[in-house]
Amino acid sequence: MLAALLIALIAIAGGIARAGAIGTNTHVSADENGYVGNTNRILADERYATFKWPPGTSVAFAIATRLSGHHSLRLTTHAEGPAQYTQLAIGVATLLLVAALTWLLAGPWAAVVATALVASYEPLIEATRTFLSEPLGAFVLLAAVGAAVLAQRRLGTRHELLWLLGAGFVGALACLTRSDLAVGMGFIAVALALVGRPGWREGLLRGAVYLGALLLTLSPWLAYASDKEGRFVPITNAGPDAFFIGSYLPGKGLLVPTEEQLAPEVCRHFPQDCGRYWQQSSAPVFRLIEARHPGMSENDAVNKENLANIEKYALGKPAAFVAMLWTKYWKMWDNVWSGGNGTYHPDTSPTQHTIYLLAAWIGLLAGLILTRRFVLVVSAGVLISVAGLATLFNDQPRYNVSLMALLLCSGTIGAWLAGERLLAMWREREATRADGLPSPSLR
Repeated sequence: MLAALLIALIAIAGGIARAGAIGTNTHVSADENGYVGNTNRILADERYATFKWPPGTSVAFAIATRLSGHHSLRLTTHAEGPAQYTQLAIGVATLLLVAALTWLLAGPWAAVVATALVASYEPLIEATRTFLSEPLGAFVLLAAVGAAVLAQRRLGTRHELLWLLGAGFVGALACLTRSDLAVGMGFIAVALALVGRPGWREGLLRGAVYLGALLLTLSPWLAYASDKEGRFVPITNAGPDAFFIGSYLPGKGLLVPTEEQLAPEVCRHFPQDCGRYWQQSSAPVFRLIEARHPGMSENDAVNKENLANIEKYALGKPAAFVAMLWTKYWKMWDNVWSGGNGTYHPDTSPTQHTIYLLAAWIGLLAGLILTRRFVLVVSAGVLISVAGLATLFNDQPRYNVSLMALLLCSGTIGAWLAGERLLAMWREREATRADGLPSPSLR
């Protein structure tokens, strides 16, 4: 079939483009250091290095490193090791998953379009060179939505509970890769419970089965992390730190402006740590917060500062606080990720990002309004909720990278289904006219 051949060629071309990005990274970030540090602890069968990052990406890197015959992963610029080839494999798998999901729901030619969009989206190409979680995050998010769609299509059949269990398992893998996706999995649980307007018992059972499978899959990690930290860890323990940055109004809820606002105080307390965050990490800011509250642990001190931010900014200046959140939400979608790590990749195109973003959202919303298909409801809800949650934390344009594969896929499905619906309505109207009957409203 011609469409299948085109999809295969597009996937190959997308793989070649991603392979070409390997070895071009000129900086490494604190996040990358965290993922690699945890990978090496896994490989050495030692305690997880830091629970500020979820385990999914580090586990994937550890498996690839071990399979390649190495015993550790080296964090370096111009990296061409197991991590990058893992990213490459994940990128190609994402293209194939986009093709399969779109083909299933909108047909072969929609699948060709969606695969081409994801294959050519530059930030997903450049992410291949990194040690970051965005490529795997994009894949597991798409897989979680796809699993929910398959479960929804089996509702009312003999094995519906098994499909719900499977969907919950895949949703847990998404949470273990990027903890911010957990809110999206919650939306999926609600959508599965309510679709088809079942009775309250049936709806409650659906949601309980999905969430039960999700929590059961998460439980070994939650137990391990909580035991090692001596307190409950909800997937990661980075939430309080990220919330401090996200709720600090003088710093616009962003990391760099917050660093700049607090730099004078940091330099007074810790002259040896006085420097920009990408030179020495943001740790001095949180040491400063701990120093403000003698006798408290860093976590307790940060939580106290978070309550102060809520009282002083969210409640004290609600209009300015809401405006800050809206600005972050808009910028997260509007700004293209530049390639990361303090660099700007020359192939990154703000114009491409804007065109793809607008076209995908228009297609998704048009399809949602005209067809109300489950996949479009879930995709829109997941994308909006995950992005909305991010505004409360250290939100940045990089966060949209893990969402764009789902957006481009569902946007194509929505546009295709909306086009088919409009065409069917037009044909119905023309047929009615030919029969001499009053034309039905396009509404």
